[in-house]
Amino acid sequence: MNKLLSILSAFVLFGCQTLGFVEVDPRAPTKLDLSYPNFLNEVWSKSNSRPLINFGSSGNKYAKNHQFQVSAGSIYKIKNNAAEEYDIENGTLLNSIALEGTEIVSGVTIGYNTLVYSDSDGTIYAYDLNTNVLRWQQDLKDLVISKVLITSRFIFAQTSSDVLYAFNLRDGEIIWTKSAQAPLLSIRGTAVPYFYEGLVFASFSNGRLAAIRSLDGIQLWEKPISVLRGTTELEKLMDSDTSAVAFQESIYVANFNGSLTRFDIRTGDKLFSVDFSTSEPLVLFRDLVIGISSDDEIIAYDAINGTERWINDQYKFRDLSSLVLYNNKLYFGDLDGFLHSVSAESGETLGVKRTNLDQVKQIEVVSNTLAVQDQAGKLKVYKIF
Repeated sequence: MNKLLSILSAFVLFGCQTLGFVEVDPRAPTKLDLSYPNFLNEVWSKSNSRPLINFGSSGNKYAKNHQFQVSAGSIYKIKNNAAEEYDIENGTLLNSIALEGTEIVSGVTIGYNTLVYSDSDGTIYAYDLNTNVLRWQQDLKDLVISKVLITSRFIFAQTSSDVLYAFNLRDGEIIWTKSAQAPLLSIRGTAVPYFYEGLVFASFSNGRLAAIRSLDGIQLWEKPISVLRGTTELEKLMDSDTSAVAFQESIYVANFNGSLTRFDIRTGDKLFSVDFSTSEPLVLFRDLVIGISSDDEIIAYDAINGTERWINDQYKFRDLSSLVLYNNKLYFGDLDGFLHSVSAESGETLGVKRTNLDQVKQIEVVSNTLAVQDQAGKLKVYKIF
């Protein structure tokens, strides 16, 4: 009897497939057009001994965010509990700094001869790159999972519980803090603070943007990026993991399940706001603001009035990395390790590169050199041609 039911079930399934009743996943990754030309030559690569993303038994709900940084002809990246420095041209290991702390959570941030990172105990560390010696550490008891912002006098770090800290660059003294009211539900990351004309702009998980004086922490204004669209906590989820970007007297920011909004820097007045959901950084190019939507569509908006100028939906649902702008072109990677080039002016696809990388998590471009890291921690460096 069971055998007969199995046979009948198979016939029914076959009939449904024949008649077209099998449901197609509406969020299946778009199939790539591989006819576009290659635009990269590989120069060197390095692998990690441990995965970039690790959901081990430590109980830490946050995935590791070991982003590398390019600085002064070198690439700095985390490998095990060390920060390694590589020559960007040939991959030669130039330096290795043994790092304090338990499990390292953040990536490295480099600036003003200082290397900064944080660990899973909520401690932030600052090393002197001239001596490779730990300069200071601060136990915040709060995770810092994104990169920090380093200026000539301060280090600004935003925690996962929406507290923005300003530290003295030299000795780590806490100069001021700014706390935001966290929502009941927040499942995404945190944005890197943005510095512009003496102000620090911080976007929070409650979907608000704050403008704060860097010297003393006095808040000039705080405004919602978008309006609430529902009544449940899930519908109210409007985290802003996207760092703000500024041009002249305007500051642009976007959030998840929300909007792309342009504010007046001095007053916080809203100049335009358009429906747009993202967790990726925005790119400013001439008179365009360009971003990747939550559905992985690349969309360019007019920076003055917010009208849509172009859209590229060839990579929909392909879990794209952040966009990087170089020489009027946008570079990014996807879930299958492909690297792509798109015109920033028109949105036209220009090139595709097949690699043996896993899902691409980060891309940086400096002086015609493209560095990319995948979710397994493999680092590859290419020359653009």
